[in-house]
Amino acid sequence: MNANRTFFYKLHTGTLLCLMLAVSSVTAFCVHPFVSVLACVLGTLSFLCYGKAKEWRALCRFCLPIAVCILLFNVLFNRNGATVLFYIGDDPVLLESFLFAFFSALSFCAVTFWFSFFCLFLDADRIFLFFGGISKNFALLFSLSMALVPKTLAKYAEIKAQAKETEDKRKKLTNLVLHLATLLSWVLEDSFETAVSMKARGALLKKKRKTSKRNFSFWNTLLSVFSLMMLLAPFVFAPLKRSIYPIFQLDAYFQNAFLPYSLLMILYSLPLIFKGGEELKWKSIEQKN
Repeated sequence: MNANRTFFYKLHTGTLLCLMLAVSSVTAFCVHPFVSVLACVLGTLSFLCYGKAKEWRALCRFCLPIAVCILLFNVLFNRNGATVLFYIGDDPVLLESFLFAFFSALSFCAVTFWFSFFCLFLDADRIFLFFGGISKNFALLFSLSMALVPKTLAKYAEIKAQAKETEDKRKKLTNLVLHLATLLSWVLEDSFETAVSMKARGALLKKKRKTSKRNFSFWNTLLSVFSLMMLLAPFVFAPLKRSIYPIFQLDAYFQNAFLPYSLLMILYSLPLIFKGGEELKWKSIEQKN
């Protein structure tokens, strides 16, 4: 099933933005064992259900070096914590600093997966139409940014595929620099062509244009209110406010945690829930026919 034929694509642009804001904010600002793992796993499954495995592998190749840097930096320079694992020279490596780095890296990967997931439905035209009545400059900047992410990932995969047969595999750093330089030149060229095209089409003119609006239905209202309420979850529920420092205690994260964890499960599972509902609906229609 194509992404543009799904229930998620038919949601209002404002609803999709509320969901993206809730998921990304909770994941990014709540470095929590349960939240980080849940967001990363369900973000991966959601992207694979609606997107392509090739694009997900490209995201993993982008996230992995940054995640390793986060892990190494915290392990080597973070001295918060009380549980010593081992020593590197005279410097201790602490369990709490390692766990904080590990879950921070997972959160970064999860935010990247979820942002790319919502980019499947939030194209540049939808963003521009939604924010155009408020601020055309902001709408234009935000819509182009949303459109640039998947295009850049696809172009980088194309560059690597074309250079794979001719490049010297022993010079990995040189190849990486050449790939990034080629990608940067393409981004600049694409930006220039986009600016020329938009100017020719009369972008940002003062004259107002008629645009079609999508109805804000019951599901849009329900999901928007739920996602905005979930923005307060890290500040309201005690299990989500617990810190890994100074001593990591796994049992403390599961005390009085049924309600917040259940709400987070629902939030992160929404794409999979609607996907399963659509599959059951199609199967029932096929059986009737």
